[in-house]
Amino acid sequence: MRIVFITMFLMCAVSFAATGLAKGDSIPNFFVLAMDNETMLDKKGLREEAKKLGVKRVVLSFFATWCVNCKEEFVLLKKNADKLKENGVLVHLVDVGEKIMKDGQKVSDFVKTYAGDSFPFWFDQNANLLKNFGFIERNATEFHLPVIVVMDADLRVLKVFSEAGKDFPQILWSN
Repeated sequence: MRIVFITMFLMCAVSFAATGLAKGDSIPNFFVLAMDNETMLDKKGLREEAKKLGVKRVVLSFFATWCVNCKEEFVLLKKNADKLKENGVLVHLVDVGEKIMKDGQKVSDFVKTYAGDSFPFWFDQNANLLKNFGFIERNATEFHLPVIVVMDADLRVLKVFSEAGKDFPQILWSN
């Protein structure tokens, strides 16, 4: 019985790792909304911002307020905010599955508490971005966070993390 569970776990882990964006992929078109429910970030705007700032790396970090590992990641981002900027890393935080009207203040407080004021945050209210990026199934209601997508300035994927490790975020500016 134990072997069956281990085998099923490994198959799920392999299938999760094999889905989603891969190194060298260009991200698909997308849009996410700001807290005001009007301001939008899309692929074109993100690329223009990266070019304007002359950054080397662009990071989309997907999180939710219920995610314990997201808190740890945000603490590391906050601690390294100046180094990230110095090393040409643009970070955008994307809340997944929480509604602006219902959960907006809770998300805002979460970001300020754990990540500070250095990073803009957006809402992917129905997890459409994670679905379009291939990280979760179309009809999925549960998903694993954080998901951290590291890209070059042209928004080509360099690496995808599913957890922040002790070498994070320094790895974001390495070659």
